[in-house]
Amino acid sequence: MFWALNRPAAAGVSRAIYDFALRCNGVAINFPGRHGLNSAEERFLRSIAPALQRGVLLDVGANMGCYAAYLRELAPEATIYAFEPHPATFARMSARLSPQGVRTMRQALSDRAGVTQLFDFEAQDGSTQASLSRAAVEIFDSGVVGHEVTSTTLDSFLDAEGIQEVAFLKVDTEGFDLKVLQGAARAIREKRIRLLQFEFIPANIATHVTMRDFFEALPGYDIYRMCLNGELLPLFPYDVKYCEIYVTQNLIAKPR
Repeated sequence: MFWALNRPAAAGVSRAIYDFALRCNGVAINFPGRHGLNSAEERFLRSIAPALQRGVLLDVGANMGCYAAYLRELAPEATIYAFEPHPATFARMSARLSPQGVRTMRQALSDRAGVTQLFDFEAQDGSTQASLSRAAVEIFDSGVVGHEVTSTTLDSFLDAEGIQEVAFLKVDTEGFDLKVLQGAARAIREKRIRLLQFEFIPANIATHVTMRDFFEALPGYDIYRMCLNGELLPLFPYDVKYCEIYVTQNLIAKPR
């Protein structure tokens, strides 16, 4: 079979098999759900809903607020913070989430505090792909616009709010997820984050971030890939063949 397929004439079939294998392993799956998330995320969140009740839930890179709104639906008494630094997107998100009791923060999270630039497509400013990495946006379009925003670290935010434990942290910052986790190094080291979700996407090529970097940023945690039914596929121990796949995938980390 390998002799038959590993040749240029069979490239179409070989690529179809490769594509099929990726999807069977939770990669490149983005079937829409009913609440603005993808169906795998919605199934996963429903499965962990009991652990979210009355906890602190953080949505970093909240965009229009679909994720935080679904968290509110699943956990009516939880304390939820939604972070979105883009000025126009924040205004729309805040109008949607504030009436639901979600605490909206016009702030970026990173590995350091200060004033920085948020980049987006010039022709579609306010998109879902805005990033603190210019390169992560330019990988798709050279026409880029910047917005001055403030950033802090997750460790500093938790200290300022007096938060001792985070029940769930979701990070979706378009290639910048590693920096967010590096800014939470103390909380991660102390295992104060009980469950977290992040992405590994093509933008990580532009930011020069590998899956190995995430393993190193999450000591004491095991990393899983989210499957279509919401269940979790273990990715540990680290193996370059199964981990370094620069195609969109949702990842979950749990403390050991």
